[in-house]
Amino acid sequence: MSRHRTTAVALLVLLAAWALAGTAGAGIPRLIFPIVGASSYTNDFGDARPSGGHQGNDIMAAKRAPVVAVEGGRVLKYTRSSNAGCMLYLHGKSGTTYMYVHLNNDRTLRNDNRGGCRNGIAYAPGLKRRQWVRAGQLIAYVGDSGDADGIASHLHFEVHPNGGRAVSPYRHLRAAYEHLYPRPRGDTFDTLSVRATARFSGTNLAADPPRINVRIRGLRILENRWFLRPARSLTLSVPPGAVMRRSSGPGTSETVRLGAFRRDDRVVVWTNDFRENLASARALAGTHIVRKLVLRSS
Repeated sequence: MSRHRTTAVALLVLLAAWALAGTAGAGIPRLIFPIVGASSYTNDFGDARPSGGHQGNDIMAAKRAPVVAVEGGRVLKYTRSSNAGCMLYLHGKSGTTYMYVHLNNDRTLRNDNRGGCRNGIAYAPGLKRRQWVRAGQLIAYVGDSGDADGIASHLHFEVHPNGGRAVSPYRHLRAAYEHLYPRPRGDTFDTLSVRATARFSGTNLAADPPRINVRIRGLRILENRWFLRPARSLTLSVPPGAVMRRSSGPGTSETVRLGAFRRDDRVVVWTNDFRENLASARALAGTHIVRKLVLRSS
């Protein structure tokens, strides 16, 4: 009888633990991925570290890769931890607090440690203490400050529901929206347009208007001259008035039809102006419209 009661108590404890685990992330919305560009990460939450169990996930990315707000909220810069280096708190409107750790402190792409925790180096230009930022807005840059100095650049990212204990960010990162670009401040640009160098990967002529799919190699936002490497594909609509040409050398080109483009062709795409909002940043299929499409000579 005693054994059965012990088993029942153990089951109740397990059920309570599962319930807590299930509700710990219940208030966390679907996030925007915190880095724009190529990155990699594993489920390293809880792994052993010299200071204790790892409280976040390390997202490996290029130095100075753009870091964005995973949801709307207020930011607080923090620079007084030798271990964290340059870091930032985002107090999300959902009540969740996010920590961005080991931000950039280098003036160059070398590990010079001469930049400090300043705007334009660690943080986005013009970012103010307790400023409200939009979901997807540029807030910082990937680096290796603090006890990550000299190690591969990465973002240590933590999630604290209701400002409490850290939970694993892993499943939230896996489900996050990957943005095409970091959103600028709301008081800067209402509309944007982009120029992308890419590899052509397919055509959907059955769509109205037709659509193309490209694998982006580089993206320039023309209004503020940001250059990005979003590491993603993009599906664009091609209206009847879009200009399509084949470049055969400097200053020479000819008009071509959409059917002339083949998989892995090198192309340059210019988009029409678009309203800057969450939908355009997420770049769902067909959101962006081709103004000009150039097939480059091999």
